[in-house]
Amino acid sequence: MKLFPLFSKIGTKLDATWGIKKEFRLKVFFLTLAFFMLTACQAIWRPLKSAVFISIVGVKHIPDAKLLLMLPLILLIILYSKLVDWLRRHHLFYWFTIAHGLVGIIMYYYLSHPVYGLANTLQSPSRIFGWSFYLFLESFGAFMSAVFWSFANSVNNPKDAKNHYSLFVCGSKIGGIMGAGTLFFATYSFDLANYQTVVIPRFVLVGSLLLFGAAAAIYLLMRLVPGYLMHGYEAAYQFEKQKDETKGSKTVMQSLKESLDGIILIVKNPYVFGIFSLILSYEVIIVIFDYLVAIVADSKHLTATGLANFYSIYTFCMHSVGLVIALFGTTPLLRFLGIRLSLFVCPILSLIILTIALLFPTPTVIFASLIVLRALNYGLNHPTREALFIPTTKSIKFKAKAWTDAFGSRIAKATGSLLNKSILLGVIQSSTLFTIALSTGWIGITYFMGKKFQRTVDNNEVIGADESES
Repeated sequence: MKLFPLFSKIGTKLDATWGIKKEFRLKVFFLTLAFFMLTACQAIWRPLKSAVFISIVGVKHIPDAKLLLMLPLILLIILYSKLVDWLRRHHLFYWFTIAHGLVGIIMYYYLSHPVYGLANTLQSPSRIFGWSFYLFLESFGAFMSAVFWSFANSVNNPKDAKNHYSLFVCGSKIGGIMGAGTLFFATYSFDLANYQTVVIPRFVLVGSLLLFGAAAAIYLLMRLVPGYLMHGYEAAYQFEKQKDETKGSKTVMQSLKESLDGIILIVKNPYVFGIFSLILSYEVIIVIFDYLVAIVADSKHLTATGLANFYSIYTFCMHSVGLVIALFGTTPLLRFLGIRLSLFVCPILSLIILTIALLFPTPTVIFASLIVLRALNYGLNHPTREALFIPTTKSIKFKAKAWTDAFGSRIAKATGSLLNKSILLGVIQSSTLFTIALSTGWIGITYFMGKKFQRTVDNNEVIGADESES
């Protein structure tokens, strides 16, 4: 008889950890479905980005690509900032997914072309299509997370984030596993140079179809979920509503300034600059380890299909570990420790992993470290860090976030690439020591960010309201 109360307690505990209240189920389902499709697309396209670029242009030009493509990405961020002013939040999501889906179809055509595509096996930095393909997928990678989380942050409050964000991440990890796993088996079955002209272009096309599916999921969300469940953080919602009512005509200078609002907010607002610093710390670490793994991959695989196979299994492992972290780490941590304390877990664990990589700098350890670092970021660090944007204005949620995610990560990649260009035999330990120093600073920044976030939510304030009014 004592077993029944025990099972009841276990059921109550599980429901408290993973349960979703009835009124939120449709909202959580469509947001999770959209993130599932976005991440499945990214899990397919990311391995192809490096594989195609290395095959067409060459591995030694990867650091150059990360440096040279910063200017076009800055122009894209400015365009995105203007779209934030012109479009409603869900229309912005449609614009991003449909535009990248259509360009993906164009890339499919050129990848299949006998001269411009993979059928031409000549590696050369003068092949413009290789750079264009890399820029396209860098653009997708830079904005994908920002677009989804900006939208999610605008329709959820801190309590929703604590209860549901880990579920969005679980859906994305399942999408990543399925996307990367499908790509792996396809490239494993056809690991021949002549098949790469068929397999790789078709997977680019699959990515486009997934993006159209993500747009459809958000469309259904807006149509089927009641409006009162889409307000998000109520103080920010009321502030933006008042701001829209009093909005007047703009001068040319005001319109020009709004294009750069995001980066101005990063510089002027310490809270936003803190989020920017968190992203910068992580991304520099990842770029250094990414390049070390790319060198190993290029030495072992001679074709684009072989490289795509290598990167797909790497992505598959990353999402698999990320799913375990999101299910059994992120969900309990967010619900029982809260957002502020959960912010510390990723930098502390990263510091431990980097110390192990410093002590045992073998290719296997570096590869495993990269997988766990990325899995920790997507499974734990990302949802907890994204919650920091909830008590902010629309300009910070969308414009500043685009600059922190896209521009911040590109600055980090440029910094990491400069370090990578100087990596020689025996300097791996120096790079690892640098990443350990970054992790230590990351922990310090996390303390101040968590404290400010908690104080803002407790006082029902809106970060960035003063800048918007002025």
